[in-house]
Amino acid sequence: MKKTITFISGIALLSVIFALVGCSSSAPEAAKTEATAAGASGPMGASGHSIKKYPMQGKVLSLNAAEKSARIDAGAIGDWMGPMTMNYAVKDAADFAKLSAGVTINATVFVDGDDFWVGEVNVAGTSAATGK
Repeated sequence: MKKTITFISGIALLSVIFALVGCSSSAPEAAKTEATAAGASGPMGASGHSIKKYPMQGKVLSLNAAEKSARIDAGAIGDWMGPMTMNYAVKDAADFAKLSAGVTINATVFVDGDDFWVGEVNVAGTSAATGK
């Protein structure tokens, strides 16, 4: 009789444990919710991760038309990078056409894993609508 009561108690305990486990949220789903709340979500990039966007202000030092890149002396770029002069790819032809050595720009740096580029370029002192 005592073994039967212990067995039934064990089954009842297991049922409660399974019910509680079934009701709990999964860790990956909670992590996804936290990432979305932090603003990390965006279009998926080639890396399989969300593409992050950071505002950038800087001065164009030179252009490389063959590589569609610009050497830019930029201030700090969010929590991604401190102030630095480096080459940035400019994927959009219309954005590249706005650039010339010596101009100051406001733009967006897009980061997809190890890949990064500049887009949404506005030359300081010009209207975004007219480009002048």
